[in-house]
Amino acid sequence: MLYREGIEYGLLNGLNFIDTAINYRGMRSERDVGYVLKSLIKRGSIKRDEVIVSTKGGIIPGDIEASLVPSDFLQKVLLEGEIIQETDVNSVDTHRHVLAPDYYQFAIDTSKKHLHLETIDIYYIHNPEISMMVLGPTLFYTQLEKLFSFFENQVQLGNIKYYGFATWFGFLKDPTEKGYLSIEEVINIAKKVAGEEHHFKFIQFPLNKHMNEGILKQNQQVNGKWVSVLEAAHELGIYSTTSAPFHLGKGFDGASDSRCMLTEVTSTKGVFSTMVGMKKVEHIKENIHILQGV
Repeated sequence: MLYREGIEYGLLNGLNFIDTAINYRGMRSERDVGYVLKSLIKRGSIKRDEVIVSTKGGIIPGDIEASLVPSDFLQKVLLEGEIIQETDVNSVDTHRHVLAPDYYQFAIDTSKKHLHLETIDIYYIHNPEISMMVLGPTLFYTQLEKLFSFFENQVQLGNIKYYGFATWFGFLKDPTEKGYLSIEEVINIAKKVAGEEHHFKFIQFPLNKHMNEGILKQNQQVNGKWVSVLEAAHELGIYSTTSAPFHLGKGFDGASDSRCMLTEVTSTKGVFSTMVGMKKVEHIKENIHILQGV
C-alpha cells in the first residue's frame, strides 16, 4: 500500500519517470506501478504520454503472488515451461542471468501485463555483466547481436520504444577486469543490426559520492580516446540515467545529507535522469522539493 500511495503522490506532483524491473520485490513492484498507472489514466488524472516508464529483464525473477522464489520460478516456469533451456542460464554465485531472446519475449509480455501498458518506453537488459563474466567477450557479443535483432523487432511491433543496458559495475570496471562492458562495442553491435537508426538509446549505472567512476574514471574507449562512461555515452549519442544516488542507503555517513547527495547527482552535466528508490510519501515530498530547488 505504501508503494502505491507513493507512486500516486509522485505522479500527481511532478514526477514523470518511473523505473522498475520484473524481478523487483518478486514482481510486486511492476504490479504496483501498473495498478497506479491504470487508475490515474482511467480517472483522467494523468495522460499516458506524460510519463516515461522503464523496466528491466535478464535476471531470473521470483513471483511473490505465486509463492515462487527465483530458483523455483526458473525451474517450474521457465525450464519446465520450455521458455528457456538450462544452457541459457549464466550463473555467478547466487545471480542468474540470461540473454536468450525467448526469455525476453516472455518477460516483455509479462511486464506489459503488469504495467497495463501497450508499449514500454525503455526496456533495459538488467545487469548484463553477469552473463559477460560467464561467457567472455566473444561469446557475449555474439549472443548480444541476436538479442539486439530481437529488440529491434520488438520496437517495430510497438512493444517497446527504446532499449538499453541497466548495469551495476559493468561499465565502471577496468577494461582488463572480468565483466567489463565496452559502450562503444555495444553500440557497434546495435549499428551492425539496425544501422544508425538503431534504438539502443539508454544506459543506466550507479552514481553517487562513493561510486563516482562513471564521471571520473576514463575506462571507456571511443574513437581511440579514453573517456568516462558519461562522456562515452554522450559521444555515442545515447542517454545516461543513474541509480543509487544514496549508495543504497549507505551514503548517509553524517558528512552528507540527502539534499546534497541528490543535488550533486542531478546537477551533473549529461545525466538524463536519476533513479531514487522511494516508498514513503514523506520521502517523495522531500525529494521533489530538492529537485525543485525548494
